[in-house]
Amino acid sequence: MFFKKTLMAGLALFGLATTTASAALSDDDYVEAAWMTTRFFGAQRSGEGPNWLSMGTNYTTSFLKDSYQGMDVSGGWFDCGDHVMFGQTQGFASYMLALAYAEFTEGFYDLYTGDYSDYKAANDFSRKGGKPNKIRDLLEELRYEADFWVKAAPNSSTFIAVKGNGDYDHMKWVTPGKMSTMGTENGGDPRPMQANTNDAFTPGMVAAMMAVMARVDPDEANRTKYLTAAKNAFAYAKAHKGVTSSGSYYSESWWDGRWADGPFLGALELYRTTKDESYKTDAQKYFADLKFESGSYSRLNYANAVPLSVVMAQGVFDWTPEGGTYRDMQLFLDNIYKNNMKDGIFTKETGGGGSFSVRTPSGGAFLYALYSKFSGDTDYDEMIEKNVAYLLGDNANKKSYVAGFDRNGAKAPTAVHHRGYYANEDEGRDPDSGLRAPEKNKYFGAMIAGAFNNTGHNNTVSSWNENEVCVDINAPMVGALGYILSKKAPKTDADLGIKEVVQIIDSTFVKDSSDVGIKALPSIAGNFHAEMNAGVLSVYGEGSFKVEVFDLKGNRLHNVKSVQNQVYLMPKEKGVLKVRVSSNKGQKVFSVKNL
Repeated sequence: MFFKKTLMAGLALFGLATTTASAALSDDDYVEAAWMTTRFFGAQRSGEGPNWLSMGTNYTTSFLKDSYQGMDVSGGWFDCGDHVMFGQTQGFASYMLALAYAEFTEGFYDLYTGDYSDYKAANDFSRKGGKPNKIRDLLEELRYEADFWVKAAPNSSTFIAVKGNGDYDHMKWVTPGKMSTMGTENGGDPRPMQANTNDAFTPGMVAAMMAVMARVDPDEANRTKYLTAAKNAFAYAKAHKGVTSSGSYYSESWWDGRWADGPFLGALELYRTTKDESYKTDAQKYFADLKFESGSYSRLNYANAVPLSVVMAQGVFDWTPEGGTYRDMQLFLDNIYKNNMKDGIFTKETGGGGSFSVRTPSGGAFLYALYSKFSGDTDYDEMIEKNVAYLLGDNANKKSYVAGFDRNGAKAPTAVHHRGYYANEDEGRDPDSGLRAPEKNKYFGAMIAGAFNNTGHNNTVSSWNENEVCVDINAPMVGALGYILSKKAPKTDADLGIKEVVQIIDSTFVKDSSDVGIKALPSIAGNFHAEMNAGVLSVYGEGSFKVEVFDLKGNRLHNVKSVQNQVYLMPKEKGVLKVRVSSNKGQKVFSVKNL
């Protein structure tokens, strides 16, 4: 997945590549920001949760009656500062986060326990109150969302795109648990569902997210159910077109025909996970239909995933758009971001309230981080860090756009447009009546929509155009922070005490395996593939096959048959092991080292 750098690589930052990165933020500041913006997703949990923001209220669970045709579809993340689950943004955000986790794993730490019992026991919801549990925090947040998508894509012909009604939901300013009790017309149970709509974008993004989870989750049972859901969601996407419209909240017209990115990314990630060539063929077909021209003039956002598709296509397949000025992925990104910088900050499509300014620096930082990972080019690292630091308060106005992040004298937003943040359960309360968040919720971690053309924050809670928070706003920021920490202060699995590391040390075709007492079979090239992800040995093949693991004395330690063209193994034995993959057509032998 390495592609050539273009001649433009040395021109990063228009000659600013040799300047020093911002000195205002320390490594620990970035750790704090990553912890906070990651845990925000735990404050968006619908269903049983637990949702840490709801702890201490009278209603700690919410919308447990969400169902479709008798099937439980509770759970998942709330969209923004409301309690609707809009899959259009949620699918986009969940894929970006899963992708970030897969590509920048060592930048994501283990600082708390995923059910938040550590904070509750300590009565301290700051970073100090958390206790590691040998699972990276972002993985635990992703699992909660992935388990919902398993419910939302139960088969190839069923897909739940939206839960709830935006108009009903916005009637009252109360916590999700309280709203659940208030009846349908006030946003409560039972909630209407938008299911089986003519939508390919949303299920495509979900397929991409779930395919990544099926690759990186260390738990075999999780990988199996996530892969099934990924295949279901992709099959649904292939049978449909467009994007779901949801009243005045999300309109298909906002995508301007750019819906094919969803199934394209779904096919790409399914291919990466399964190595099934049919998914690569599907990806090629969708890639040819992407709206590269219109997507080259607008920043990354839920209605324009073209820049992300361009990055992933070149990073994974070395595909570039045919024709046009910005065929190379680096030039494509530079046209949107670097060429429109002001003082080193991405400022295209930014300004006052309503422009959701923060999406531009964070989205650009995330895309360049992916570019850097795939290409090995570090010329953009200072630019990435500078844009992230800007959003954390390293700017002329000392405005932090992340609720709770006030380090180095940064002024964090306090009038966040989010119903759960204030823990209010009085249904007659107006949002602008002097609401104050409990001390427990101080480190909220939500990034507001923001405005770059004024010196201070808008202090009116109802001003959604500046104070709204959404899962799709936080996602690229979390990804960019993960990249920064993976370079500045990486944490390996061994550092976190998560598990033993298994490393492939060679991969050779053999005709005779007598060195380990294995009966010789003809070698077959190309039919088997093995790779390491998150310490798990994953083996893929065609048709049915089995995987046997031997020690160097020829003793067979494991004997596993394939399920759905794949096998996952986590050998416990130490030292060099031989792994034989065989079918009725032949065999391939790998050597692995279990440290």
